[in-house]
Amino acid sequence: MPAATVIIPTFDHGPTLLYSVGSALAQTVEDLEIFIIGDGVPAVTREVVDGLMSRDGRVRFFDHPKGPRHGEVYRHEALAEARGEIVCYLSDDDLWTPEHVETMRGLLRDADFAHTLPICADEGGGLHGPWLDLSLTRERELVLAGEKNASLSSMGHTLEMYRRLPFGWRTTPHGVPTDAYMQRQFLAHPDCRAASGMQPTTIHFASPERAHWSLEERLAELERWQQRLAEAQGRADFNLEVLDWVLRAHIRTMHAVERSPAWRMRESLLRLPLVGRLLRAAARAGDASTR
Repeated sequence: MPAATVIIPTFDHGPTLLYSVGSALAQTVEDLEIFIIGDGVPAVTREVVDGLMSRDGRVRFFDHPKGPRHGEVYRHEALAEARGEIVCYLSDDDLWTPEHVETMRGLLRDADFAHTLPICADEGGGLHGPWLDLSLTRERELVLAGEKNASLSSMGHTLEMYRRLPFGWRTTPHGVPTDAYMQRQFLAHPDCRAASGMQPTTIHFASPERAHWSLEERLAELERWQQRLAEAQGRADFNLEVLDWVLRAHIRTMHAVERSPAWRMRESLLRLPLVGRLLRAAARAGDASTR
């Protein structure tokens, strides 16, 4: 049994697969099966995939005509043939650090669904991302309400839990991100244990932000990041940049809260002896209920 099945959906990004699949093949966990799921791919994408399969026997191609939305049902069909203990996902124009699958295996030892820290690279090379902690009830509620989600490339789950879901991958309603729709199905399952990892092991390069870029520009960006993540020092610098972003984001949040009228009212009430004791007790009880 392979340690992990990697699902890489693709349509027309073609040569970007050389980098995304390359980052999957470079994992510290080598016992993988890599499923590229074609959703009406053009000839150029098929040629790239053929080259990847000839280079490494772990790569398989599931070639399908264009389906509704993003061909989600094709992912479900491929997972019927999956043998990995866990399933990880990778967008065809994103990158993983070499430790991604290893990190996901650690998270999924005690969970059914998990994600690492979702990181996005903007057009100028800056890093940012959504903050998500599924250990908190409120955060899980936000995912179920469609207000938050992890990126596709940062999420994963056990194959056993997937096969217990009521539907699995299915055509997503218009206006709803496919990865968010799938995540809600996991978190809605009463037996699903969810975990959030704080390690940055993926980089998302949003296609809509780069719609005006040429293919050459996109490939050059992926080449720069691939070279950087291939070196220990480059990965260390990447982690430091992510830490800097996280700290700045939290400082901005704290400053915004402290400037709000509600916070000033809270500070005033805390100075009143009886009211202050009651508010502190309520705050402690609220913190306990979110865990």
